[in-house]
Amino acid sequence: MKNYTAIFSSLLVLFSLTKVNAQSTLYNYGTPGLTLQINNSLVVHADSDVENLTGATMAFGSSGEPNLEFDGHFTNSTSATLTSGTGLLELTGSTSQNLDFGGDDLYNLEINNSAGGVFTRAATVNNEVQFTDGDFTTTDANLLTFETGATAAGASDASHVNGPVAKNFNSTTAFTFPIGHGSSYNSLAFTPDVGSGSTMKAKYNFTAPGSRTNKVGSICKVSNLEYWDLTRTSGTDDGVVTLEWDGDSDVSTIADLLVAYWDGSTWQNGGGTASGAAGSGTIPSGSSMSTFNTYTLGTTPCDATNALPVELIEFTAKPVGNEIVDVDWVTASEINNDYFVVERSKDGINFFAIDSVESYGDGNSTEMQSYGYNDEKPFTGVSYYRLRQVDYDGTTSFSNVEIVNFEGLEIVSLFPNPTDGEVNIVIKSSEKETVELKVYDSVGKLVKNEFINIEEGNTQIGSVLNGAVGKYFISVVTSSGRYYDHTAVLIK
Repeated sequence: MKNYTAIFSSLLVLFSLTKVNAQSTLYNYGTPGLTLQINNSLVVHADSDVENLTGATMAFGSSGEPNLEFDGHFTNSTSATLTSGTGLLELTGSTSQNLDFGGDDLYNLEINNSAGGVFTRAATVNNEVQFTDGDFTTTDANLLTFETGATAAGASDASHVNGPVAKNFNSTTAFTFPIGHGSSYNSLAFTPDVGSGSTMKAKYNFTAPGSRTNKVGSICKVSNLEYWDLTRTSGTDDGVVTLEWDGDSDVSTIADLLVAYWDGSTWQNGGGTASGAAGSGTIPSGSSMSTFNTYTLGTTPCDATNALPVELIEFTAKPVGNEIVDVDWVTASEINNDYFVVERSKDGINFFAIDSVESYGDGNSTEMQSYGYNDEKPFTGVSYYRLRQVDYDGTTSFSNVEIVNFEGLEIVSLFPNPTDGEVNIVIKSSEKETVELKVYDSVGKLVKNEFINIEEGNTQIGSVLNGAVGKYFISVVTSSGRYYDHTAVLIK
């Protein structure tokens, strides 16, 4: 250590100057019960980990803002004591930092590390969490809780919580949960009606909520992009819920937005009047909410343009027999939908339209709609399929890509059969190949054996059979040794 004055006794180490630096791991030993005290406005910086070991005490002063900066992991042993005072714990590392505060409360906490901090045990902050740079990562078991008087400052796309956050309420003051995902800040705010003492927990999820088709008639659709979990873990407070959207939310007409919430079986309309613009804004529920489960953005009426104009919930392409591909798709809702185009590709890159299918009705629907198309001329070998959806204004969107494989060789036709003369055969192959054609009579005698060059696609071979009356067995053998058999009957 350097640049410090320390007073030692058997029980106390007191830091009392303005700046102290530990050039490696900062240990506070618990034998014989050492107390490490950081007073007033002292800044202590640890270049590596901080460990408050079993039986030890780390205490911050109760005046000014004594500050412990640390570049590594923080470990406060379960039987150690962390006394928060008015102190600040600040993450200043350059790699991800693990945070185990041992279950003791903190006063101030700040993250100033773009690599982030990961909670490995639950912690409660009594005054403020400052989001400067980087994200905290939490789980339900390793939760960050804001006490009744605690606030969050500076949350942004660059700094927020990825995971759940809890807040204890004892007043009607609104609290904005500093939550998001990855590099996106997507907050939820809660304003209690009474503030009688409740705990709320919130988490943001950048994925589609479930059961989106189960909704009341006043909702045209709910978002298929995101949702918020909001639960009341203790108390009885109801209150107003405010959702925030950004550019990833695909909002275009804010006047048509509403707050939608899941009551366990149906998406309900929570109302609300939005403010902001298409790229960012907020919408509070139109009244106090008493159901706490899942929340997301909804829209109405059904000629609204928010989110995807067509909510495609399924697109499949499957082979039927040997020559047909059954292409099917299902929409949960449609807004200003003109028509669909079924596209096919040989290489999965260059797609070409093979047919179009008109939208049902006037292109607006809140009910599930099923469509289908049969492709009777798929490529030999692999075919790629996708769906292009076209709005009335020409806007387009694409489905996922499905792959159908007719790989290999196949006898697709043998004619005429029965026959009183010449027999012809059609072979379908996924590539050019030389095959061996074998013809056996009814007692197994080989009566014909020749090698034939076939092309990619269909190849017709004439004069395969012209012999005595009876049953014949025809085999085509590929260069890899696979057999494809057929039976012919010759009638004179």
